Amino acid sequence: MRQLIIIDMQNDFVTGALANKSAQNAIPHILKLIEEADCNVVFTADTHDSDYLKTLEGQKLPIEHCIEGTEGWELIPEIKNLKTKVEGHVVKKNTFGYIDWKKIFGDAVNIDEFYLAGTVMPICPTVNPIILRTIYPDKKITVDFRGCGFMGDNPDKPEDIEFCKKATKFVLNACQIDVIE
Repeated sequence: MRQLIIIDMQNDFVTGALANKSAQNAIPHILKLIEEADCNVVFTADTHDSDYLKTLEGQKLPIEHCIEGTEGWELIPEIKNLKTKVEGHVVKKNTFGYIDWKKIFGDAVNIDEFYLAGTVMPICPTVNPIILRTIYPDKKITVDFRGCGFMGDNPDKPEDIEFCKKATKFVLNACQIDVIE
């Protein structure tokens, strides 16, 4: 079985506080992945409290985002509308990577491949497959760039996204994680 994991497709990362055009462009591909999934899809949700700006992350990225209970924290409407694929399968994480994958997948005996997409590269969709690689060293892990939003999506500097893709692919491949472009 291929286990689909969608990373942080939340309003604040797509159209809100940290809006990302490449994440917006990835929505159709992500919806296709979800619709075709033959498993319960797992979604991560970047989750912060109202004191976010006092945290280390908030000091380094002083833009309030994904504050639990706000509209920006919610999954994007296109995904929320797929209720049968979403309900009960959202995991909250208060930093870049979710560390409790074993609570969800156990020893992953029935999983042949972890397949990930989401936003915002090179952060959470890079950290989470590396954590999965650490927990499940013998499982195939794939990141689908067609379903990812990337930092540096400045339309005046398309080379920024290409640099981000190249650097991220290098890191993922070095960790024996496959990349689909």
